[in-house]
Amino acid sequence: MKTQRIIKLTFLLPFFIFFQNGHSQKESKLALAASYDFDYVYKLKMTHKKGDINFDYYLKEGGTYFGFDTAEMSKSSDTKMFTIMDADRGVTAMFMEMMGKKIVQKSKFDASDVQGDFDNADYTFKKIDSKTILGYECEGFVSENDDVKITFYITDDVPVSFNQVFGASAKNMPKGFNPEWMKKYAENGLMMQMVYVDKKKAKKGMTMECIGLDETDFSIDASKYGSMMSVLGGN
Repeated sequence: MKTQRIIKLTFLLPFFIFFQNGHSQKESKLALAASYDFDYVYKLKMTHKKGDINFDYYLKEGGTYFGFDTAEMSKSSDTKMFTIMDADRGVTAMFMEMMGKKIVQKSKFDASDVQGDFDNADYTFKKIDSKTILGYECEGFVSENDDVKITFYITDDVPVSFNQVFGASAKNMPKGFNPEWMKKYAENGLMMQMVYVDKKKAKKGMTMECIGLDETDFSIDASKYGSMMSVLGGN
């Protein structure tokens, strides 16, 4: 279901990028587009017990790929990194500038690995009052079971989303879910705020909120990046 998958993807994406080694293939078998262009930067701030972390997602209108960047990935080194997930080609590419060279490390990417099999059987789902966030009118929803309560706000008043990358399924919709909501957010939809409450361990709670959706003309010229072997002196 689109709305809950948007939440799950937003929450898991940073961690998936760091721990994606289970589907590595020979890089020569994983093709990239010649370049990747982006139209918007979707900025999220995650607040939890240990502090705040900011994530920047680069989106393309109607695009089947997106980019990801965060200062947390490179604050302890001089290496610049930018990650792209390309659903059409089934590849994740981490573009890096290190040792004076531009290199790219590729891994196989399957959207279903991020989506997973989300079991909605014990969840309830209801609509709550709407509110305006950053000037965008957002519908509010609550998904809840015995362990967690997730309150989130989504807007379709935006030209970009993750929907074209990950798709959705109407299977296993929780009690109270209206299929019409899925139709509404079929083309565009972004989560603007999410409050995650762990009913048994309060310290695991967190908030994610959009702090900006800005236009950009950023692009990556993939043809200028070589393999890791080029840095190590290989062929």
